[in-house]
Amino acid sequence: MDHVAGGDGASDCLVPMTVQRLAGMTMQFRIGVWLTLMVLGLDGRLASASGFLQGADDEPVLERVDLPDVSRMHTAVQGQLSEAYTWLRALETAGAEGIESPSGLTRRAERSAAYGELGMLLLAGEYLEAAERCFQNARLLTPGEFRWPYYLAHVLMKQGDMPRAVAQFEYARRLQPDDLAVLVWLGHVYIDLGRPEAAEPVLTEALSRHPGSQAVLFQMGRAALAVENHTGAVEHLEAALSVNPAAAVIHYPLAMAYRGLGDLDRARNHLDRSGGRAGAGYAGGAAVRLPDPLMAAVDTVLRSPQVHRDLGLQASERGDWPEAARQFGQAVDLAPANAAMRLNLGIVLNLMGSARGAYDQLEAALGLDPDLAAASYTLGTILERNGQDAAAIERYRAAVTNDPNLSGAHLRLANALRRTGQLDASLSFYGRVLDDEEARFGEAMALARLGRYGEARERLTIGLDHYPEQPGFPLALARVLAAAPVDEVRDGQRALDLVLALAEDYKTAAVAETMAMALAELQLFSQAVEWQRFAMGLAADAALPDVAQRMSINLTRYLQELPARTPWRDEEPEYNPGPPVDPGLLDPSRP
Repeated sequence: MDHVAGGDGASDCLVPMTVQRLAGMTMQFRIGVWLTLMVLGLDGRLASASGFLQGADDEPVLERVDLPDVSRMHTAVQGQLSEAYTWLRALETAGAEGIESPSGLTRRAERSAAYGELGMLLLAGEYLEAAERCFQNARLLTPGEFRWPYYLAHVLMKQGDMPRAVAQFEYARRLQPDDLAVLVWLGHVYIDLGRPEAAEPVLTEALSRHPGSQAVLFQMGRAALAVENHTGAVEHLEAALSVNPAAAVIHYPLAMAYRGLGDLDRARNHLDRSGGRAGAGYAGGAAVRLPDPLMAAVDTVLRSPQVHRDLGLQASERGDWPEAARQFGQAVDLAPANAAMRLNLGIVLNLMGSARGAYDQLEAALGLDPDLAAASYTLGTILERNGQDAAAIERYRAAVTNDPNLSGAHLRLANALRRTGQLDASLSFYGRVLDDEEARFGEAMALARLGRYGEARERLTIGLDHYPEQPGFPLALARVLAAAPVDEVRDGQRALDLVLALAEDYKTAAVAETMAMALAELQLFSQAVEWQRFAMGLAADAALPDVAQRMSINLTRYLQELPARTPWRDEEPEYNPGPPVDPGLLDPSRP
């Protein structure tokens, strides 16, 4: 006897209905059932050939399926789930009461479709345990139907049960050996299980059936990398990247492959372009292309953009940016005139490193709602990284105007103003976020650049008291004390004490040069020369010959027994706050 869903509560009250009402509700499902039966081949040819189908009297034992608590979902989706659950219960009730189709096999296929349709809704809503039971039942009822083990495998993969996911992908593969998606996902799961040797024949078969597939080439590169075949990994991953250069997720494993070959320049280049992403890469603006009609059907099964928004927020909370981008993208597709939906998608795409896609979504969001402070702020960060300081400043000003409490926008605006020489203006914005260590430091640097060294000394001293573990404050304070061109500000001994403490933990060119400044202020010029040369050597070793050359100015002073009187050169990072600049960040060819 079948074990089917039951239980008390609101769901049960939906079950009673007339046979006429039942017949009316089943029309859409009957079309699906007819297609299912065509796939199964009811003339017996497929059944006899595959050996998958059980006899009509050989009823499988099914898992009990109860509708989970769906209160977090949009009301429209709650209605969808209740309707699908009610239909499933009605089919089971009809069977139990002897109201059957002429063929027991037809009834079984109809029940399988009902379990499967409910499972798709549950999978889309991230109700994974209930979805697993639905797909398991659907598979047992119609063992020759490809969809159900495929969906079951995805549910198990989402749950982290990779061994069982492999088994279901293998099952689906036997049903449809030529399906690209199942071959790619099977290879992917084998790699994640630490079995790249099992992935290789699957992926080789996939490439023979689907030559030039980016998804297959990507997974073959991952498999080669897993067995430290760095040459093979580079070959496959470069080929994958050539298919779609916008797939930024490929850059990370490619960087690792080049590192394995000892090509550090190429490794560094690809790592910079990756944003540190090492995931599977089948969602979002930086994705690897994988046609997957079945999962695409899941993506569109829910009727409400709010549902996709909620699922996107849940994915964001756990740091799953590709999934968040996928869900927010679905929300935008369903509600393209909703500014908040576009804002969510834009923010996540930016976090994924897809600057071009993020920029487009955020611009569209502001076109719909010009007062969205978060959209202006995020656009400002993208423009700043693209080297467009003036445009970034404009966006930051809009953000703080529309939301005066957006402290991040105040800080980024202050940094951009300081970097562009608008020092007095920067001070007013630093002053609004002085509970932040970066803001305190930035204010002190702006004061130093204005020649207000006494105030800078005061601010750095306060920062050192508030943030004793932050090395930037004692290092900057030591430089002011050692090299400020104001006699009453300098204190060579205190500068030396600060930098000696730093030198115990930090062996950097900046620390060594500060040591030289302090020693020169104390008239210990021979030691200052020694430390300045050491600093220049560290800069040269770090592949910064230009920095080493500029350091020679102070070396010349110490050789002439003259102390330093400039704490920082104009090109030093203390005077140039902001993210690394990539002028081509918004090129159309970039993701």
